[in-house]
Amino acid sequence: MLGLRASQPTRIDWWAASSFTFAFLLLAPLLAVFVGIFEESKEWPHLARTVLPGYLLNTLILISGVGLLSACFAIPTAWLIATYEFPGRRFWQWALVMPLAVPTFASAFTYFDILEFCIPLLVKVREIGGIEVMQWVERVIRYGTLITLLSGVLYPYLFILLRTTFESQQSVYFEAGRVLGKSPRSIFRSVALPLARPALIAGLSLITMEVISDYGAVNFFGVPTLTEGIFRTWFGLGDRVSGLRLAAMVVALVFIVLWLESWQRKRQRYAESSQASRPHRRLSQSRFGSILAVICCALPVLIGFAYPVCRLVSWAMIAGGNFDYSKFFEQVVSSLLLAASSSLIITLLAFFLAFCASVHAGWRLPKWIQASTLGYAIPSVVTGVGVMVLFGGIDRFSHSFGLSLILSGTLVAIGFAYAVRFMTVAYKPLGAAMDSVCGSLHEASRVLRKGRWSSLFKIHLPLLKLNMLACATLVFIDISKELPLTLVLRPSGFETLATFAFGFAKEGQIYDCALPSLLITLLGVCGLLFINRWIQDKTIHDT
Repeated sequence: MLGLRASQPTRIDWWAASSFTFAFLLLAPLLAVFVGIFEESKEWPHLARTVLPGYLLNTLILISGVGLLSACFAIPTAWLIATYEFPGRRFWQWALVMPLAVPTFASAFTYFDILEFCIPLLVKVREIGGIEVMQWVERVIRYGTLITLLSGVLYPYLFILLRTTFESQQSVYFEAGRVLGKSPRSIFRSVALPLARPALIAGLSLITMEVISDYGAVNFFGVPTLTEGIFRTWFGLGDRVSGLRLAAMVVALVFIVLWLESWQRKRQRYAESSQASRPHRRLSQSRFGSILAVICCALPVLIGFAYPVCRLVSWAMIAGGNFDYSKFFEQVVSSLLLAASSSLIITLLAFFLAFCASVHAGWRLPKWIQASTLGYAIPSVVTGVGVMVLFGGIDRFSHSFGLSLILSGTLVAIGFAYAVRFMTVAYKPLGAAMDSVCGSLHEASRVLRKGRWSSLFKIHLPLLKLNMLACATLVFIDISKELPLTLVLRPSGFETLATFAFGFAKEGQIYDCALPSLLITLLGVCGLLFINRWIQDKTIHDT
């Protein structure tokens, strides 16, 4: 009997094997970065001694400044939207999210001339305090402007999380505080904000990762960060190993942020009653309070959305007939095709990985798949460098066997890098929806002895079609705004709207960068409006 069992061939689970393969491919660029850091570099000691401390200091300054100012924008607006009734509240609820549609590099274009307006002030400072004081004041203005514009674009990450927390988790506590005679301000300090601490830390972690990843804005303002240092070292000095070591440092910094966020979340324990999810009734405001609430909501929208968009519109009108529309339409078509095809493929692959993780819930496969979707936490330039190293190694390996395989510098490399970078944008929502919507139905199909293909196409796909469309929209928006990854990997002569706009701005043709930047923003606004409407309809349907 034992002999018969031993002679039976082992069946291969092709679902698990294929998902494991895809997950490994998504992790491969990150592994390629860490493999390359052990090579010898003669320039690294000099770089580590001279410019590396500046890269680290500038990165930490931006992280601290943007995090603090984003919290100042997001916390009061989220509390006002969730707690009070005032004129235009529903409009501001939507408008406060719109800055997410503006790329950071496009916002940097519109704020850059503030430095020119400050030249008379700097001249006066030099006459009074000398050149060293003038340089210090100029640096404060430069860094302050950069921190302000980045906060104006990135604060919605924190605002969305805090608004959801304030609206859905504090009804019982808020009403209890009111019964005890506590003022709304006291309830906010002692109850609402402590309960929202996990959302606050999570939102600040997202903003921190976006600041670390940014290249366009910091490059335009001349603030050398770690990400900017990778471009300077690899593509400016031609030092590949030092560039890889800087990339590894960026990855380590990101994982420290993620570990701190996870550690902070695990240390907190929150107990909620069954009534805690019931939304509380909003309070009415006095006339003066309503005016203050409108001003508080209008300020971040003005900084992050209205001012950049208005300036871009005025520049587009000035460019007028001198703009090369034929070339622009070529970039529009190529960008839309690349973003649409990549977002579709990424969403389908995320759907497949989420399905495999759900049907193998007892294995280690779900954790492996989850680890492979950490690419969104890795800065774009690091992902681009990892894909470049990986595909370059594949090309050299194929040439050693007489094959003329060329993957580096092709659209295949860009599409693969997009998958590594943005897989988690589609995988996380689809995985959560699959567990909550399709879990029991999949178990029922197994009881009825239906195969996985039947369950996939007859249960999961019909139920999650709108979820997939929303995820594809999110990925499409992110790809449309992506700059550093495309700059690293694009083929010669290939442009997207983001690189098209950035190229004009770097060449000093500031008016010509307006139209592609506006189109990217318009695509983002349309996508955000669709997702917001879908979330509201889904909430109404669920209730």
